[in-house]
Amino acid sequence: MDRPTKYRELLSLAGKYGVYEDAKRAKGSERLWIRELPDGTKRSIPVTCHGSGYVIGVGLIRAIRRRFWLTAEHGVLDEKFYSKK
Repeated sequence: MDRPTKYRELLSLAGKYGVYEDAKRAKGSERLWIRELPDGTKRSIPVTCHGSGYVIGVGLIRAIRRRFWLTAEHGVLDEKFYSKK
């Protein structure tokens, strides 16, 4: 089950799957997160950031996981996504 998570923690968790922040393409309080999918295409999504401790809500986390194929449908269960390993 998705839960509200701090920005930096979420970026670290998603980073295990190749998601990264492109600082050069940031605009205001939004940062662009990018991931190359297993089929070779690249996808991106803007993520609001008002500091590294900013808490990202469940709705945006679900959107990020769907966009980057980090859902159970694509083999990434909640427990696996949120594990620190």
